[in-house]
Amino acid sequence: MSTQHAAVFYGSRDIRVETLPIPEPGPGEVLIRVGAAGICGSDVLAFRGLGPWQHSADKPGRDGHELAGEVAALGAGVTGLSVGQRVAVEPKHLINCGVCPACAAGRTHLCQRRGYVGDTHVTSEGFAEYDLCPAERAHPLPDHVSLAAGAILDCYACGVHTYNLVETPPGSTAVILGAGTMGLTMGQVARSHGLKVLLTGMSRESLDLAIKAGAADEVALVGTEDVAKATAEFTQGRGADLVVDAVAISEITLQQSVELVTPGGQVCVLGVYPEPPRLEPHLAYVKEVSLHWSNSYGTFRGVSEYATALDLVASRTVAADALITHRYPLDRIVEGFVAADEKDRSLAMKVLIQP
Repeated sequence: MSTQHAAVFYGSRDIRVETLPIPEPGPGEVLIRVGAAGICGSDVLAFRGLGPWQHSADKPGRDGHELAGEVAALGAGVTGLSVGQRVAVEPKHLINCGVCPACAAGRTHLCQRRGYVGDTHVTSEGFAEYDLCPAERAHPLPDHVSLAAGAILDCYACGVHTYNLVETPPGSTAVILGAGTMGLTMGQVARSHGLKVLLTGMSRESLDLAIKAGAADEVALVGTEDVAKATAEFTQGRGADLVVDAVAISEITLQQSVELVTPGGQVCVLGVYPEPPRLEPHLAYVKEVSLHWSNSYGTFRGVSEYATALDLVASRTVAADALITHRYPLDRIVEGFVAADEKDRSLAMKVLIQP
């Protein structure tokens, strides 16, 4: 039996590259030779020992849901794809049942059995040389779209979904808290819809990249500039029509979002709070703020939000490759996670593992 190298997660910082069998595609499946896999913010939280995605020494697991590569083999009955074709992979943990009330209403991301095939919870395992995926989740990439850009379509799809939740009209003002990958992809998506974006962050380097990558019209450096004052100047004293919390610091950012938004405006949480956030509800009440929680992505008015993200990248409406700053081979995956976790030191934006 042929073997591959694959990362196995034993909890927190214990990641081991092991030799495992290369899986064979079953009916309706394709085998992907992984070309690039992105380290997600949720992966970093697990690396810190936070969040609900923990593996353990007793129950080790595999990860890597942001990936792209080449089709290595086709399972029985697969059509429309060919060996050697370059594809981006829509993560398996977002598989939906198609029949529950949420799916029937077109809200597949809220499927009651999201990520389950039968009684088994599945996830993409892109931190490896090979991974399996259902054929319908392998999206062909145009020749000019890199595998690296394809690997981070998941990030763009989250931004697409967030915008679809709020549908803020062109010309509106948006403040995005957080200059990580999710903040910058959200900024690019928002600006593609005609929004004017002020983006805040903790490092000058990330804010410079935000401007260079077209993710913001203006930026504010947290700790040096007064974000409330910058917002007032940016919005001519009105407050932002939309505030997106893409960093989710429990003690600060939800309350700050409510403070920065205009009366009657919208706040959308795109980040994941590791602990319950602080919020003074009276201010939200007085302002009659609409508060949204952006939970991954699915379909919007019958259209795949992942496919919409691919269209944005393929049309060069957004600059995906500009966000990729660090690449590590699979045998140095721990170094990659450290770089993604210690951004103040590494100056990393998006970190890719490339087997």
